[in-house]
Amino acid sequence: MSQINRVLLAEPSQEHRERIKYLLELDPIFEVVAETDCGRDAISLTDSLKPELALVAVELHDMKGTQTIQEMKKMNPQMLVVLQAESADVEYFFEALKSGAQGYLFKSLHPASFHEYLRSLLIEDATLPRELGYQILKQFVTENIPHGEEPLLSVMETAVLRYLCRGFNIEEIADRLVIPDNAVKLILNDILFKLKLKSRTELVTYASDKGIFMSKASSKKRNRSVWIK
Repeated sequence: MSQINRVLLAEPSQEHRERIKYLLELDPIFEVVAETDCGRDAISLTDSLKPELALVAVELHDMKGTQTIQEMKKMNPQMLVVLQAESADVEYFFEALKSGAQGYLFKSLHPASFHEYLRSLLIEDATLPRELGYQILKQFVTENIPHGEEPLLSVMETAVLRYLCRGFNIEEIADRLVIPDNAVKLILNDILFKLKLKSRTELVTYASDKGIFMSKASSKKRNRSVWIK
């Protein structure tokens, strides 16, 4: 029999909490043991109950979700945390990872996909299905690029790309940006997807052509701003 994973819900909307509880109760590996609409209560409940999983909203009644997650992880470092958002926000996504979250979900995600995502985080050796990963990535891309415009790179994406062009590997980039290794890989895949490129070699060439990365010699001849949102 699979291990039962106790779940803490930190979400200001009671309607959404009820929807999540109903969904999770359909699977015997989940047990919702507590719920709250406040960050301070979520921190206290984490300390007393030590749940295996917490779902935290971007905004709670008294605190931001990322701040809440930071404090929750101090109380229970082994707990998996997923930040829940109304829509895609790349910068907030990486703030969530920095604060200690292991996942990021949209509240609008189909219930089956929502459930599958949580299982992929909790079950050892389970991987996120490619179709679901693409669905989540596509939301980030489409909601952050104005219709009809060429995709722009965010501040974080530009930073990763610069380090890549300077010859840093995944671990070195992660260390300098203080984010997990898998976050760097996700950023690079996101950039490739946005720009419709197939390899990191093409990405470096693109960066050079756009002035995101320039040699010292060329930088003296050209003075242009980096492409960011």
